[in-house]
Amino acid sequence: MQITRRDFLKDIAFAAALVGLPPWVDQLDEPPPMEMMNLASSTYPWPWRAAGELGTASPALTVINRVSFGPRPGDFERVQQMGIDAYIDEQLHPESIDDRAVEQRVAELYPTLAMSAGELMQNYPQPKQAAAAPASQVQRLETLLAGLGLQPPAQTPAQVAAELQEATMLRAIFSRRQLQQVLVDFWSDHFNIYVYKNADRWLKTVDDREVIRKYAFAKFKDLLQASAESPAMIEYLDNRENVKGNANENYAREVMELHTLGVDGGYTQNDVEELARAFTGWTIRTPKRAGLFGEIDYTDAGTFFFNPKQHDDGAKRVLGIDLPPGGGINDALRIIDVLAHHPSTAQFISTKLVRRFVSDTPPAALVQRAAQTFTQSDGDIRAVMSTILHSDEFKNSFAQKIKRPFDLIVSTLRAVDAQLDDTRAPALALRLMGQGLFQHLTPDGYPDYGSAWINTNGLLGRWNFALIVAANRVPGGNIDLQAALSKVTSVNGAVPRTVGEMVDFWVNYLLHRTIPDADRQKLINAVGGSADAAFNAARLPELVALILASPHFQYR
Repeated sequence: MQITRRDFLKDIAFAAALVGLPPWVDQLDEPPPMEMMNLASSTYPWPWRAAGELGTASPALTVINRVSFGPRPGDFERVQQMGIDAYIDEQLHPESIDDRAVEQRVAELYPTLAMSAGELMQNYPQPKQAAAAPASQVQRLETLLAGLGLQPPAQTPAQVAAELQEATMLRAIFSRRQLQQVLVDFWSDHFNIYVYKNADRWLKTVDDREVIRKYAFAKFKDLLQASAESPAMIEYLDNRENVKGNANENYAREVMELHTLGVDGGYTQNDVEELARAFTGWTIRTPKRAGLFGEIDYTDAGTFFFNPKQHDDGAKRVLGIDLPPGGGINDALRIIDVLAHHPSTAQFISTKLVRRFVSDTPPAALVQRAAQTFTQSDGDIRAVMSTILHSDEFKNSFAQKIKRPFDLIVSTLRAVDAQLDDTRAPALALRLMGQGLFQHLTPDGYPDYGSAWINTNGLLGRWNFALIVAANRVPGGNIDLQAALSKVTSVNGAVPRTVGEMVDFWVNYLLHRTIPDADRQKLINAVGGSADAAFNAARLPELVALILASPHFQYR
């Protein structure tokens, strides 16, 4: 998707309002509008609050905030009407949910998502280095933001990565298959790949489509094997360098420590060394010269390839399993099966899923039940998720999880029913808030506990994002707060008019519950001072921003 220079400058203003950029941004040939530059606030309006001080909520709210990225208008009422368990079962079977409208929009906006690795390499080649020249301030800023992935040069690998990031954001915001999107986010962290490492600029797009999304609800063994054979993973964890006589242990270590057993799962350094030998020869096909004039053939480029000449075919012993000589590709396939069915894997995966969906301190009893389901169902992810989501521990875990930046941005845009031409701006906001999609350098993925994300800088970015959204200043977006009030009029004619009525309306509209009286009074004081006073319509964006920036909205 191509963007204009005017779009680019709007993005600069958006970024400046969110977290600030170099002071020379206002020296561009077409300065950002000052109304954007003045949105940022240096004072966070709410002290951080412990979960126990937020009041209570119905289990339906907890369920929809975890099974999805938060309710869009009407979703909460729908879940209440159909029942919690029916909603969970619906989301556990995304194939039964019609999502063609979103997928058609993804296909139209982001054509790279459907391409093979070879097509991506051929159509989006790495640009040649330009000769060094003195850079103007405009060029310096363009270079800075292009490095962030803000404005990728056309027809380059950077554009491929940007389209994957923006499509992921679009699906999270608009897809009706919400649990699928939440699980894709989970597995993308679990099998983390840094998108800007070498060929992963092209290969991660295929990994997202053919591994993470394809097997998100499958048997864990199928997902694990698909990841092991993924060219993007082979590139990221250096297995293409893992050859006979010069074993590279990187993937062998991480597949046990991070993907299956866990750091205390019972493997030794010798197991790492032997497993690395088992994975020798697992590599990637590269473009090759062909034809009379030596043109490059991309037909099989970027696909998985087992090279028996690079495989160590000697005897091996991994996790107590003897692998006789001459096993070839089956050496690693045998251990993948062992890892997928290992008791430590059942425990490790179940713990991570319970941590993501229930609490930063996973309830031990629920972890054990999930692990038992994992073992009894042959690692069926859907069955494990059903055990977790239908549990009392899950339904009664209100405010035990804090929204990571991705959750926060998506849930905010869903809550205000944002209409977006594209998701370039939200993807940029996510990068600037520290959780750029597929941009975590190390293989452990982004942290999944609240203390990693709640700090002074993080809170300021969250507050500024709430301000920008409520002020309807998201580039390429439209947030119509008056539309929500118009719907109230059409239903019962009871338009909120006083400060107190307006506060109550928007608290219910955005949070779907009441809040403690002291916090309600803070909102009243901020936008009017008296509950009975007539509400000044000009203060509406401020009121909405205050609610979105409050700890009440930051928990999920």
